[in-house]
Amino acid sequence: MFRSSIIPFSKACWDLELEGGGTLPPGPCFIYGNHSNNYDPFILNAFTDLGKATTGVMTMEYLRSGILSKVFSAAGIVGTRKRVPEPHLIRRIWRMLEEGKRVVIFPEGGRRWDGRPAPWIESTAKLFMRATVPVYPVEIIGSYVGWPRWASWPRPAHLKVKVHDAVDFSDRPDLETGLDRLKNPIAADENVVSRSIRPAWAFRPADGIARLLYRDPDSGAFGGLQTSSGNEVSNLQSTRHWRVQADSTLVNTNTGIHTTTADLYEEIKNLPLPDSSDRPILQGTANLRIESHQGQVRVLPNQSCTLWKDHLEFGDTHHESLEDVKYMGLERNDKFWLISESSSVFAHFRQEDSVLAWKDVLGRLAPHINK
Repeated sequence: MFRSSIIPFSKACWDLELEGGGTLPPGPCFIYGNHSNNYDPFILNAFTDLGKATTGVMTMEYLRSGILSKVFSAAGIVGTRKRVPEPHLIRRIWRMLEEGKRVVIFPEGGRRWDGRPAPWIESTAKLFMRATVPVYPVEIIGSYVGWPRWASWPRPAHLKVKVHDAVDFSDRPDLETGLDRLKNPIAADENVVSRSIRPAWAFRPADGIARLLYRDPDSGAFGGLQTSSGNEVSNLQSTRHWRVQADSTLVNTNTGIHTTTADLYEEIKNLPLPDSSDRPILQGTANLRIESHQGQVRVLPNQSCTLWKDHLEFGDTHHESLEDVKYMGLERNDKFWLISESSSVFAHFRQEDSVLAWKDVLGRLAPHINK
């Protein structure tokens, strides 16, 4: 029932094509690829026979509770906290392969925000390299322009799925060489696609773009960009003004110069951080769930969250030193989590707050996290 609804929805949103026709390679095997569109797993399954859907690994958010959790679990999908060590997950993946399954894993640990390749989870590369089954790279060409992670609405692009030859590890390469072989087939910048792939139109293409472009590139102010009329974005001083195209390209309305969202995001991400110890770097409001490693749970709605140069404050009672934070990650577009020496914190932010800003800034202040 789930397949009969979600795959027709995917086909209605996008013109789907499997290069060369047919179906995905048979199992047991690994399938991995680029991932920018939330529907990429279902797009892949549009090219499987009924009753032979892929299985794989999915962020834990979708498997905690609710009807979707039951559906995904019944299909054999397993949840992961991404960059946290999970030996039990490896055992479950091996069992899937022993059952003849096609296992889909997106090795960058989630959807790309800007359509450009992100760092791999190295344990995934090690898993692929040690496997005794074929490992197929699959490009979803048009994934980003079809529905960027930050965008509120899909765009009717022509999405093409291209299956590459299985990666060869017969010479037992070292990790660096193996990573290069794995990355190369899916290393394209998804902002750059042919005219046949790009959507001809889009509904309100600027909606949600502040989730990605979370600072004013001129003043450096967080939350300094605003959208209007669904297709324009500007800073508060009106010194920058762009029109957002259907393919997410930004056109400067004063100069006519085109730029990609990835280029502008890169500019924003690398801006200097505020150099002040008496003012917070980031602030936001979130519903919190704080779990101590001793099993105590607190649920706190509408709490202030503040990031300083050396610590985090969640509400009035929970503080975390940046030195103590071991792991962090994002779920969906509005949830941020971290694991420290003493507790786990899950923050569900308001839509106007950018969780990507929290991840990027915290990663710069505390580069040991997720290492």
